Amino acid sequence: MEFTDLKKGFPSDIHSQRDSAAEVSAAESVVYADEEEKRATEKAMALLLHKDRTEKELSDRLYRAGFSESASRFAMAYVSRFGYINDRRYAEGYIDYHKQTKSKNEIRRKLKEKGVSDEILTEAFEACYASDRDGDGRFTEDEHRNGLTAGEYCDEDPEDTALRTLLNKRLKGRELSELTYEEKQKQMRYLAGKGFPIEKIRRMFS
Repeated sequence: MEFTDLKKGFPSDIHSQRDSAAEVSAAESVVYADEEEKRATEKAMALLLHKDRTEKELSDRLYRAGFSESASRFAMAYVSRFGYINDRRYAEGYIDYHKQTKSKNEIRRKLKEKGVSDEILTEAFEACYASDRDGDGRFTEDEHRNGLTAGEYCDEDPEDTALRTLLNKRLKGRELSELTYEEKQKQMRYLAGKGFPIEKIRRMFS
């Protein structure tokens, strides 16, 4: 069963095993120490039904809902045990959904705000940006030998795509050649503020 983040729109397989008979049986046999643990667990599940979340986001929501630390820990352990929450999976889903509209730096900042660790971020970025290209989105030597022209692009780096998409949106149909020097500088500052590497921005304007 595919689970979709209703707010961000990226898919996740968070509940792919939810219909498993063994899992349902295990869930029904959970022994709660008190009513609060049960309510905290039900609240956690309800929040995850609405959209996928990181561990920090879910923990913060339980805290704001007024649950005790022990009840929140029980609920977090429950959803982790059954795979309903997983920061690595969340990070990869977030990156895949946003990598063609946002810079790597902005995506990283957003995920760190959501509590994703540096280690998980490194693994997720490596998985989502894995490529046979030579690092700047241009054709590799093998691709050149197959008759592709030097300097052309194939399966462009998603960050380059994101940069071009955002710039085109900012230009509103105008060409770069139509911009004054001051207008170009303004656009470059804006893109840099969105976390795009300055060398990519300069290449876009060259």
